[in-house]
Amino acid sequence: MRARTKRSSVIGAAACLALVAAGATAPSAGAAPVGCSYFKGATITANYVSISAALTAGDTITAKVSPATTGDKVILSTAAGMSIIFKDAEASTGVVFKAPATQTYNLGYSFEAAGVRPTSLTYSFTATCSTTTVAPAPLPTTKPVKGKRP
Repeated sequence: MRARTKRSSVIGAAACLALVAAGATAPSAGAAPVGCSYFKGATITANYVSISAALTAGDTITAKVSPATTGDKVILSTAAGMSIIFKDAEASTGVVFKAPATQTYNLGYSFEAAGVRPTSLTYSFTATCSTTTVAPAPLPTTKPVKGKRP
């Protein structure tokens, strides 16, 4: 079971990279990316979350996933300049992204279960922002939880 979950995670990460490369953004055409303050206390129920975020160098975004058991991982994929960034951490602790430069990042979050995957996932975010400027906050692009409508 672990090998299948890990393989699914690798496939999910590749799909996430494709979305990042394609510039997956908020659903409304021409919508501005969210600002750092959008993440303060944000919660999203979905299997996968993709958010375009205009961040200032030093802004820190943390994403946790629940419900989570020991060994479950939250995975972040994004790009910074010519570098592709993949990070993972315990889902209950959260994966942290610190913006290395002031620019727009397409942040993709996915989940890797150590055992049986929960039927519903909730991503919760916190942020430490280097500025108090609030950018527009459109709804992020999400993949609905299987069997539920958005």
